Amino acid sequence: MKIKISPLTETFGTLIESNGDNNIFDVNQEDIVSWFKNSSLLLFRGFAVDTEEFKKFSNLFSTEFMSYVGGAYSRVAIAGDKTLLSVTGGKLTFAVPFHGEMYYKQHRPEMMWFYCAMPPVKDGQTTICDGIEVYRQLSPATKELFKHQKIKYIRTYQDGAWQQIYQTDDFSTVEEVCQANNLRLQVNSDNSITTEYICPAVVETRNAKEQTFLNNILPVVAQEKQGQKASLVRLEDNSVIPEEVIEEIQAVTEKLTYLVNWQRGDIVMLDNCRLMHGRKAFADTQRDIYVRLTNPAFN
Repeated sequence: MKIKISPLTETFGTLIESNGDNNIFDVNQEDIVSWFKNSSLLLFRGFAVDTEEFKKFSNLFSTEFMSYVGGAYSRVAIAGDKTLLSVTGGKLTFAVPFHGEMYYKQHRPEMMWFYCAMPPVKDGQTTICDGIEVYRQLSPATKELFKHQKIKYIRTYQDGAWQQIYQTDDFSTVEEVCQANNLRLQVNSDNSITTEYICPAVVETRNAKEQTFLNNILPVVAQEKQGQKASLVRLEDNSVIPEEVIEEIQAVTEKLTYLVNWQRGDIVMLDNCRLMHGRKAFADTQRDIYVRLTNPAFN
């Protein structure tokens, strides 16, 4: 079997490329695990994989597939499978700033899978950024800020909205989810709810134990600047993250951006304990990318 193995960037990522005649299930599984551990992101291209094959392939390396209960954005289960989801916003075409998946709650996936059922006509690339390199390139002052101050996610959902977010009408189930995720829950007089979650902006990677800048600061700040108040992010003392810090994070992540220019049948295997991701805006409604949220079935 002839496949081409090449690096995607200087610090992360491996491209596993077929010549068009290879079966993805014939790629050595131990090699796949090794490549992933070493580079944190694998892009499989040219294997002509359909949706069912993608699910079977991702099953080989995954455990504890997660639904999107408590997720911040709109996602749709594909063909009724709650482990196979549309990406954020489905067919909505707005850009999504860099973030770690579900870092606004304690229980989040350590690994993510993306599958391109249909690429966009133009633009709409998935963006990837190495949180280790982001942290290294932040100024000493910003590092010091996040060393001494954690961040706080504050999310308020009106009656009717929290039922969609938590996928239940049973308030006791919402309480259980919040307790399991260290979310402080407040029920308001109008039957809306407010949750708070405090966590560091800089975390350790899964195995190497390096410092990585990995959080949901940028999307939440972008929403607030657009006038949306459902989700806010503050420093732990409730002060606003300084604008110069936000601008610095945006500049560093922009400089370190890698673009996945989707081709039909592409599969991406991503380490959600190191890398941030997002997407570029696009104009067409053709783009159809699926995601699975999971943990690795290997150490």
